[in-house]
Amino acid sequence: MKSKGHIPVERNLSSSERTLLQWLLMHGSTDASKYMSQIDSLRIVSKCGCGCPTVDFALQSGRKVGGSDIVAEAGGKSPEGISVGVILHVRDDELSELEVYSTEGLDVPFSLPTPDSLEALPL
Repeated sequence: MKSKGHIPVERNLSSSERTLLQWLLMHGSTDASKYMSQIDSLRIVSKCGCGCPTVDFALQSGRKVGGSDIVAEAGGKSPEGISVGVILHVRDDELSELEVYSTEGLDVPFSLPTPDSLEALPL
């Protein structure tokens, strides 16, 4: 894949990102659902430069950086058939990153997996 850095962007969540976040929060850790109310206020502030669909979020308070807690994790397949892992990060009690990566280390761009292709992993 290309650059490993994050590229600044400023946009709202796509419908597929929103759907995936809702699924992850319903199938995540025991307290993951408490973050559901943040979805409507999230905006995308950066994306991964490698071609994967990883994005960083921010609420009104701005993007959070530093150590994170994982509130949901899943494995599955992208629409292109690539095996992926999905991790939802929280920093300072705010949703902060949707990490989606090839579990096979493939260097090709791919799309977000749909919830019906995922299996929640225990935390």
